[in-house]
Amino acid sequence: MSQKNKNDIETMTFEQAYRELEETVQKLEAGNLPLAEAISLYQKGMTLAKHCGLQLDNAELSIQALAPSGELVDFDEA
Repeated sequence: MSQKNKNDIETMTFEQAYRELEETVQKLEAGNLPLAEAISLYQKGMTLAKHCGLQLDNAELSIQALAPSGELVDFDEA
């Protein structure tokens, strides 16, 4: 994957990256792709998944910072 594509992914919102990841997975699952294209899509998907995971981790840290005890609070109990 080119550096430009990685930079593009890094600027995506979680929603944009997740939507792109879903589309990438659908293309891979459909099959019938040349090997080089499948590998490229797989690499893109892994980069998108990592980006989404980091954003979710950051969101969890933000929530923990807002909780009075610093622990995650179940929304049902709040």
